[in-house]
Amino acid sequence: MCKPTVISKKGDVSVTQCLNCKMINIWNKSTLISFSFEQFHAFIRATENLKFDDYLEHAPDGTEVVILATPYPDISMVFTRAEWYEFFQALYEAQFMQQVYQLVHN
Repeated sequence: MCKPTVISKKGDVSVTQCLNCKMINIWNKSTLISFSFEQFHAFIRATENLKFDDYLEHAPDGTEVVILATPYPDISMVFTRAEWYEFFQALYEAQFMQQVYQLVHN
């Protein structure tokens, strides 16, 4: 039975983990992204060196954004600069807290 635990919260982003099913859920406004523990760590490794300014685009309203592709070609995530930093701060904090939970529960 799933018993998710919030392991990070930054603004609109919450990250939960379930030790029973070994899943991480990233809740970001109207988006829910689910990863296995391994996929979560692979996602962080794949994105940890991305810099907002290196991928800067403009939304139709002129807002500076970064569009982050997903494994699904027709679905991308769009971030303003503030949302970008909030999202990745939540992920890094979640990664750290996951390590803490592993030490406590093992």
